[in-house]
Amino acid sequence: MPDHSSPQVRRPTHYDVLQLDRHADWTRLTPDDVKAAYRRALLIHHPDKTTILSRPAKPSPTPTHSIDDIVVAYEILSDPEKRAAYNAVLDTRDGLGLTEKSAHIGVEAFDLEDLNYDETKSIWSKSCRCGDEHGYILTESDLERETQHGEIYVGCRGCSLFIKVLFGLEE
Repeated sequence: MPDHSSPQVRRPTHYDVLQLDRHADWTRLTPDDVKAAYRRALLIHHPDKTTILSRPAKPSPTPTHSIDDIVVAYEILSDPEKRAAYNAVLDTRDGLGLTEKSAHIGVEAFDLEDLNYDETKSIWSKSCRCGDEHGYILTESDLERETQHGEIYVGCRGCSLFIKVLFGLEE
């Protein structure tokens, strides 16, 4: 399980992924602008377009984003309501000095019963679409910390995805 007490690095926003300026007047950002940025990002970051031979010897100043990151960024920024909600989260995050791990937009929710329970280790786990068979791991102490809320966000060990796990305590 990742150590959430260590300082976290600011992850790129959806605007960063599509190389759009968030601080420009985003209300003027047209659907065509977002679509053009989406297509450009797909071409730049497509695994078939960036072969090992064509990569520079020095690390590129432009980070490589996954196709999933690009698709999610497009889905959020191309929908005016989702974009407004996302901007509100970014404004809150920026104002509080939070990291991207604090903003969970588009997170899948599961009941605790949907996760696999390992009796020998006393952990629940779920596979992630990144391929990690036990990407999401949850312990009893994790659940105890969140008993008042009845839900907990769990980050994948192998990528940047999160899930929300809902649970209730039996009396």
